[in-house]
Amino acid sequence: MEPLRNAPPLFEVLTQKAANGDNRAFQQLYDLIAGRMYSLCLRYAGNSNDANDCFQEGFVKLYRHLSGFRGEGSFEGWARRIFVGTCIDFIKKKKAVFTVISDDMDIAADGLNGYDKLTNDDLMKTISAMPDGYRTVINLYLVEGYNHKEIGELLNISEEGSRSQLFRARVYLQKQFKEAHGEQI
Repeated sequence: MEPLRNAPPLFEVLTQKAANGDNRAFQQLYDLIAGRMYSLCLRYAGNSNDANDCFQEGFVKLYRHLSGFRGEGSFEGWARRIFVGTCIDFIKKKKAVFTVISDDMDIAADGLNGYDKLTNDDLMKTISAMPDGYRTVINLYLVEGYNHKEIGELLNISEEGSRSQLFRARVYLQKQFKEAHGEQI
């Protein structure tokens, strides 16, 4: 059998069906992305209870906005933006404190050198325990790839506020790892 030419991608077909009320298609979408979206929620929320709330709310929003997916990019990327926004809204509702420091900061591009000695599990546990503001900015900047201007707009803080949070998050990480491992990272 010859493969179909010009067939719509799987996510586009499933999205169209789900948007038209096909619950099986939505279940398939859910099954395809649930694990990655839950991991994203856990990174932002920092604990499983809050991650579960973000995860559930994210899928509710995803379902409501399915007709907005036009197939112009990856479905997962589109869904990711919805879940990141959901997590940020959740953190804002919790009134996360985004502290701005006014001192000039030198945040070098290699500011996280030395962390390659740590296991991914160590790093994720420490990030999960960070204050909401630090954890949110470090996720947006290092994991999602947003720049400080974009982060500021998402969080309703200044670009400098974003830089400040990242700087403080790095100091926090260094302190935690130094205490845990008894060495300078």
